[in-house]
Amino acid sequence: MFINLGTSSPPQAVTLIRVLPSFHPAHSLVHDDVHQVFCKTTSSHLHSLTPSLALVRNCPLTAAYWTCSTHPWSSHRWAPCFIVPDVNSQQNSETMGQTASRISNFFTANRSPTPVSSDVNEHIDSTQQRSSSSSSSSSSLLIPVDSSPKYPLATPRSPLRRGFRRPSPPETSLKRPPSKRLKGDFQYLDFPVLNDDETITFIQNSKVMLIMKGIPGSGKTFLAKKLSEVYEGAVVCSADSFFIHNGEYEFDRDQLKDAHEFCQQRASHAAQENSHVIIIDNTNVRNWEMKFYLDIAKRHRYIPLVLEPQTPWAMDPCELALRNSHGISEKIIAQKVHTYQPVQPIYYGWFLNEVDSQKICLIGQQWLQQALSVDDFLQDFSENTQLLSVEEIINFFSRDSFVDGGDILHSTAKFTARGKAQGAMEYISSSVVKGAMGQCFQLHIIGFVITPRTLGARLKLTEDQLELWANNDNEDPPAYILEPAAPRKHVGMSDNPDSHPSMDQNDATTELLGNILKDVDCRPTCEEVDADLKDDRFHPVSGRGSRAHFTLACGPGIKPVNTGFDLINVVRCEQRTLIKETLIDSQLSDQKVETYTIPGGVLRTYGEGTWVIYPDKEIIVKSMFSAFY
Repeated sequence: MFINLGTSSPPQAVTLIRVLPSFHPAHSLVHDDVHQVFCKTTSSHLHSLTPSLALVRNCPLTAAYWTCSTHPWSSHRWAPCFIVPDVNSQQNSETMGQTASRISNFFTANRSPTPVSSDVNEHIDSTQQRSSSSSSSSSSLLIPVDSSPKYPLATPRSPLRRGFRRPSPPETSLKRPPSKRLKGDFQYLDFPVLNDDETITFIQNSKVMLIMKGIPGSGKTFLAKKLSEVYEGAVVCSADSFFIHNGEYEFDRDQLKDAHEFCQQRASHAAQENSHVIIIDNTNVRNWEMKFYLDIAKRHRYIPLVLEPQTPWAMDPCELALRNSHGISEKIIAQKVHTYQPVQPIYYGWFLNEVDSQKICLIGQQWLQQALSVDDFLQDFSENTQLLSVEEIINFFSRDSFVDGGDILHSTAKFTARGKAQGAMEYISSSVVKGAMGQCFQLHIIGFVITPRTLGARLKLTEDQLELWANNDNEDPPAYILEPAAPRKHVGMSDNPDSHPSMDQNDATTELLGNILKDVDCRPTCEEVDADLKDDRFHPVSGRGSRAHFTLACGPGIKPVNTGFDLINVVRCEQRTLIKETLIDSQLSDQKVETYTIPGGVLRTYGEGTWVIYPDKEIIVKSMFSAFY
């Protein structure tokens, strides 16, 4: 009988199959003669199947094709496929003789296959005999080439030697390090924190708290496990760990409170030790259950990221009851589904790590000190704040009014107010936003804005970042926004050790930055590159995304939201200046525009206390897209 290997060419191998009574692929023996038969076939055919061969001496040739039904990459399930000739039929007897003749051509000259005996049916199971007789109507067995496993099976080119395998040298690459992303094709694990190399590198060099949120059985513990595989050294904090004794899980509902206290203590200790990645593996069905861990992240300058499983049964009580490992009934699961609170942050945005945040703030301080070397700037700023000395102006700005603590810089992409702001729910449920959560983005800082209210760094967003941008770039500020801050004396570091660094000594900035890098267990990512200085230097951005910024500091009593309104005013001033020569307008003729050259850039004023710095170099810094909860 011939085996058609799925090509139009004549059969390249003919094999006679004799079925053993208790055949199993793990028990099969591979004989050199049989191996030579298969070496004659092309590798393109052999990769489509896994051969398990057995040749019993003094018996007919025995072989079977077997493809593993539990192959992790295969979309097909295969069973043993036997070809059994019907020796009772004269036609099949003739075919057997042809088969044996064809097989003999593949052997070496001094070797010959064992003759086929007439008792081939004695060891055939009756069930297999019926199965084979039903398939004997076709003259050949078709083996589809396109149903092969994802990874081809190796085909040796020399006879096998039992008990010896030559080790293959490890593959090394000098071009780039191996990928750190999650290995394998895992369904429902399409998260940037698992699959994006740049994101993984950023997280490993920063401080990030990954908080799982999901009903038991939804896959959150599996997600946490995969995260711990990608991030070596990550600290996993789970209340379930409290119930593991001697490797056995023994749940006791009466000790549930103690279990959560144990989990909280573990998370607090990990944050105090500045662990780069902390994973909170709890249900957090209601949002207040995350508050303790979010407070830890804020206190210890971690970027928080809440992850919910993407499994389709995440809100199916029946399926969750079957899948959860705690034996929770469907009735209780249904109650948890009913009380489940979806994630509703206060705002979304791009977050810097701790060391980059402090470094950008110090760069902003340096530009403020450069501006103070210009007499007109010092005089104008003094008139708007009633501050007389350089020292008072330097100590004027602080980050004490920041709701999020002010230690981690962020650029707000959308203020959602826990779903209450206009368009918030559409933004929260957007597939683009969900897919970007946790992803690393490079931000471009192109300038700085100084007013009597705020000190900010302006950004130029890329096309990918503009897809996440949902703020109003033409919003008119309330009347009170443009009022200057009330003068006050800022408490310096010498008086308050918990306050942010003072801005008073330009010469000490480099030393201060060195101390920050030594004390903070993060790696900086920001770097300076030459700016693309064209004719649009004094109007680098406009329209959508022109409001994007970092708030570096605020005057006394001023909220960080004022920085965005100050930047909107700057963009309007730049556009009016751009069209000043073509339009006749009293506002244009009254607008005061003065330009000053300072080391490393240009300082320009647009009147009313608004000053803008246009540097010769822009700053590129990496960030993570996340949310403040």
